[in-house]
Amino acid sequence: MATREELHTLVDSLPEAAFEPAHQMLTRFQVWPPPRPPRTPEFERFREEARERFQQSVEGKRGFFGMGGGGNFDPARGSGTAGSSYWEDETFVADTLRLHKGHQLLIKERIRLEAGKTLIYTHSVEGPGHKIDQHEIRFDVVPNAPG
Repeated sequence: MATREELHTLVDSLPEAAFEPAHQMLTRFQVWPPPRPPRTPEFERFREEARERFQQSVEGKRGFFGMGGGGNFDPARGSGTAGSSYWEDETFVADTLRLHKGHQLLIKERIRLEAGKTLIYTHSVEGPGHKIDQHEIRFDVVPNAPG
């Protein structure tokens, strides 16, 4: 187990550029154990959908699945994020749930290659009142040469 002296030694050896991120991280540890993010119905739905996608990937019914936790939740500010990524056929999907002072945004990003010539990026944001905004950007790309 680390001692205060060992932590002081680590802090004293940090480069100047690391002071701000280290300060932010240590400030979050002032409340221990850290409180969990609020459990709203939307957050629970997000977790359940991510759990189902993970189970499907384990059972081989779906491709790779990855998940990032809500480790960025800052109880002092009431803000944080959780995310997951997975494949839907040939489309890479990244879902991010952002919490900010009691309000939630669900961001869904989709990336796919159409006919090897067009990279399509779709970004949608669902916010309070189920308001949704979506944008799609198409990029012409040079097809990859055979490997």
